[in-house]
Amino acid sequence: MSTEAPPPVPTEDPRRTALGWGAALFAFALLIRWAGIDWGLPNADRHWSLHPDEPVVFAYSQRVEPAKLDFTPGFYNYGTLYLTLNRVAADMVSAYGGGPKQADGSDAWEWVGRVHAAGRAMSAFAGAGLVWVVFALLRRWTNLTGAAFGATALALAPGLVVHSRFQTVDVLATFLLALSLFFALELVPRESDPPPIAPDRAALLAGLFAGLSAGTKYTGVLALVALGAVCLGTRRWRPLALGAGVAAAAFLVTTPGAVLDGGKFWADFGYEMAHTSTGHGLVFAGTAPGFLFHLGNLVLGFGTLLTLLGVVGLVQAVREKAVWAVALVLFALVYFLVIGRAEVKFLRYVFPLLPVLAVGFGWWVGKGQARGDLRGKGVVVLGILAVGGLLGGGAGLTAVATQAMSLGDPRDEAGRWLKENAKGQTVGLVSDPWFMSPTLFPEVGAPRWVPFETRDSAMRAATDPRVVRFVPPNPDERFDWDTRLLDEGPDFVAYSSFDTEGLDRLAGSTNVPAEFRLQIDRFRAFSQRLQAEYDLAQVFPPEALLGPGPLSQVHDLMYVRPTLWVWKRKPPSATP
Repeated sequence: MSTEAPPPVPTEDPRRTALGWGAALFAFALLIRWAGIDWGLPNADRHWSLHPDEPVVFAYSQRVEPAKLDFTPGFYNYGTLYLTLNRVAADMVSAYGGGPKQADGSDAWEWVGRVHAAGRAMSAFAGAGLVWVVFALLRRWTNLTGAAFGATALALAPGLVVHSRFQTVDVLATFLLALSLFFALELVPRESDPPPIAPDRAALLAGLFAGLSAGTKYTGVLALVALGAVCLGTRRWRPLALGAGVAAAAFLVTTPGAVLDGGKFWADFGYEMAHTSTGHGLVFAGTAPGFLFHLGNLVLGFGTLLTLLGVVGLVQAVREKAVWAVALVLFALVYFLVIGRAEVKFLRYVFPLLPVLAVGFGWWVGKGQARGDLRGKGVVVLGILAVGGLLGGGAGLTAVATQAMSLGDPRDEAGRWLKENAKGQTVGLVSDPWFMSPTLFPEVGAPRWVPFETRDSAMRAATDPRVVRFVPPNPDERFDWDTRLLDEGPDFVAYSSFDTEGLDRLAGSTNVPAEFRLQIDRFRAFSQRLQAEYDLAQVFPPEALLGPGPLSQVHDLMYVRPTLWVWKRKPPSATP
C-alpha cells in the first residue's frame, strides 16, 4: 500500500476567474448591443440617418484633420475627442475601400453610412466596456455573484443598450467617466487586499479618464468629485492635486480649441450652458421639474426595481461607512444636482448615474448571497426578478427596444404605404421634412443646416406621390401646423409624434406658458380642421393604436420607434 500523499487539489485562481467572467460579460453586452446596430442607417430610399444627431457628428468630425494636427473643428457644444475618433474612423473606412466611388458624389450617402456604422461600433464597444468596468469595480468590494449581478444589470439597461447603437458622444463619455471612478476607488485601502496600484498612479489614471470624459462631454469632469471624496476620506492631498492636474491636461489635449480657438469655444460652451438652463423648445415644456423628471428617466432607462435596489445597496454601504460607497454617492448627488436644475431633460443625461446604481445593486445582492440564509436567498431572487424586468426596465424593455431596432422603422413603413396608396396624389407635411418624416424621397431626412432652398427643391422633385408643405412667399415666415396647407387640399396629411411632442401635452392645459400660446393655438386650429376634413387612414407602427408604448415616453428612446399618423381627405359629400 502506497504511503505517498495524494496530489494537491489545484486551487482556483480568483484573478483568472474574475478575468474570465469579466470577458464573458463584456462579450455578452457587446452581442446585445450589436443586435439592431444597423437601425436607421442611410439607404437607397433615404440618404440620411434616422438619428438627427448622427449627421451633425459626422459633419463636424470632417473638420478635424489629424494628419495636419488640426483638432479645432469650430464646434464646441461638446468636447472634441469623439469627433476626432470619428474622423479617424472615416479615414479608415476610406482607406480600406469604403469611400465614395462616383465622381459626382452620388454614392456619398453609402460612405457616410459606413462611417456612421464605424462610429456606432465605437459606442457599442464602449457600452460593453462599461459593463466590464462595473464588474471589475464590484469584484473588489463584493463576491463574484454580486459583481456578476451588477454588471448584468448594466448590460441589460435599456437606455444604455439603445444609445450604444448610436454614433453619439454619450456612451463613450460614460465609459471614460466610469474608468475614472474605478481608479479613484483604487485609492481606498483594504486590510485584506493591498491596493494593486500605487496611490499616485491610481490618481493619475483617475484624472486622465476624467479629463478624457470631459473632452467627450463636459460633465465628465464631475468624476473628480469621487477622487476628491476618496482623498478627503483617506487624508491624501497629493493624489488629488495630481489627478486634477492630469484631468486638465487631458481635456486640453483632446479639446485644444479651448485655447487655440478660445472665442468660438467659449461661445459654444456658453450656448450649451444657456440651452440646458432655458429648455429645448416644446420637448420638455410643461413637464415635471428636472429632479422628478430624471427619476422617471432612471425608471425607464434602468428599471424601477433596479433603481430602488441600487439605492438601497448604496445607502446600506454608506451606513457601514464604506469609503467607496460614500465617494460614489457624493459623485451621484453632485451630478444629479447639476442635471436636475437644468430644463433640458434627455434620458441620456442620467447615464453616468447608472454605473453607480449598478454597483449599489450588485453589492446588495452579493451581501445577500453571502448570508446564505432564507433572507439572503430572497435577496438573490429579487435581484433576478429586477434584472429580468420586473416593474419595468431590465431585460424586458431591452428586448422590446432591440426588436424595434431590428424590424422596419415606422417612417419607412409609412413611406412605403403612401407610395403604394397615394400614387398620383399629394401628401402634405405639417413641418419641414426631416428625420421624423415618412420616407417619401431620398433627401427627406436632410438636416436643418442644409439650405432650405436645397431641401425644398428635393421635396418638390418627388412626384409619386407629390409632397407638399405650405411655404409663404417669404420662406422665413413659414411655421408648423399652418392651416393654409389644408387650404391646398392635399389628398393625405402625415406627421409624427416628434411633430406633436409637447403640443399634445400643452393643448389640453389651461395654463399654457405665454411663449408657447401661439404654437398651441395653431396646433388646435389645424387639428380641428384636420378631424373635420380628413379621416385617420393608418397609424405606424400598428401597435400605437393601443396607446403609447414605453419607447414613446422618452424623447431619445422615441428615436427608434416614433408614431406616424396618416390622414386621408374625406370625399366632398362627407365634408361639413
